Amino acid sequence: MKNEDRIVELLAESLRRQDRQEDILKNQGDVLKKQGDTLKKQGNILKNQGNILKKILETQEKLVDQFHRMNDHLLTKQEKMENRISRLEDKVFG
Repeated sequence: MKNEDRIVELLAESLRRQDRQEDILKNQGDVLKKQGDTLKKQGNILKNQGNILKKILETQEKLVDQFHRMNDHLLTKQEKMENRISRLEDKVFG
């Protein structure tokens, strides 16, 4: 009887350990699921930020292009004015 009681005790302790391990594994699973959800949300945020940065870059490129066109236009106007001044100087002075 003593051996049977000891076997029952050992089996009961083994079952308690298994229950604790099951609880620990369940908790770890829950934590990993939450971490996965968080990573998914962060991935979506990074994707949105990437889209925003892409739009900003496109806008900056358009602004640079417009600046270059305006600069070219002003340089052309300046050259025309310089040519007119040179022609007037030639007529007036010589």
